[in-house]
Amino acid sequence: MQSQYIDKDTLIDFYGPIVKSYSIDYLGKISSVEDINSLLFVDENKRDIGELINIADDLSDKYISSFVYRLVGVNEIIFCRETDNILDVIEVWKLISKSIRVIPSELTISSIGSQGFLSIPLFKKEASLESFDFIRLHIWDDSLDEYMDLQKCLDFSIHSHTFFAKSWIITGKVKNDRYHYDSNSKNSTHSFFEVQYNKSLNEVNQHSSKAVNKNINAKLTKISEEVHFDGGYYEIKPSRLHQSGHLNSPNASATFFSFTGKDGLGESFVIGPKDIEESEINRKMNISPIYLLDKIEKQL
Repeated sequence: MQSQYIDKDTLIDFYGPIVKSYSIDYLGKISSVEDINSLLFVDENKRDIGELINIADDLSDKYISSFVYRLVGVNEIIFCRETDNILDVIEVWKLISKSIRVIPSELTISSIGSQGFLSIPLFKKEASLESFDFIRLHIWDDSLDEYMDLQKCLDFSIHSHTFFAKSWIITGKVKNDRYHYDSNSKNSTHSFFEVQYNKSLNEVNQHSSKAVNKNINAKLTKISEEVHFDGGYYEIKPSRLHQSGHLNSPNASATFFSFTGKDGLGESFVIGPKDIEESEINRKMNISPIYLLDKIEKQL
């Protein structure tokens, strides 16, 4: 681990964003930040990473164990991202996998989004756009195809982000294609779409949405095709169009994916076929990820 310890201030800062990454039922089971602080640090201001993992291993309260594993894993991702250190994805994977496995599956938010991968949130801090920080586990696997409309995935897979994004490959073969667009072209085949969310559902990753044509046409040009392997990573600047997927069938691919507002802000938009006026977005929720964790373990 590049980050050698976690202090009390980090626990306090990370508590809310980590708890928010679980289902709402977890709120009634996890101890308060004050109780966890007393348990982990006693009279110390900071703890060695190894000590924290040992404490989590020995706890009878698996809700706290899950929290501690996730705390250490997320802290390592953020530390390596901000210091430009190499992330040991396998060690972080072990922690995140344990954080999911030690609690009932219904407490893990696990949904398929519009890009066709299983998305598991791990951390979400959203006090402001500039301080926004969102970390997820993404998993691609052929078994997920039955839960989605593959044509919709293809039609609405080219998109941009408001925030700077970075993706670390845990296992598999992940593609990332980049695009430019020309909104003044007479040969436009695509349009800009607005993604509208159902505001009645406000849990992390748990909302329905639809893509609505804004009637602003554009011609797309692919400018690069990238393939990234185990231990690699790729970055996407705000507002830049890209399309991600995996090339590892029948095996799975998995990544840790982060958004941060600290490196500038842009615009999030989706581009799809201009002859479509409106389309519901794939949003299958509550899929137990355990069988996929097992599959990934066998690949590592």
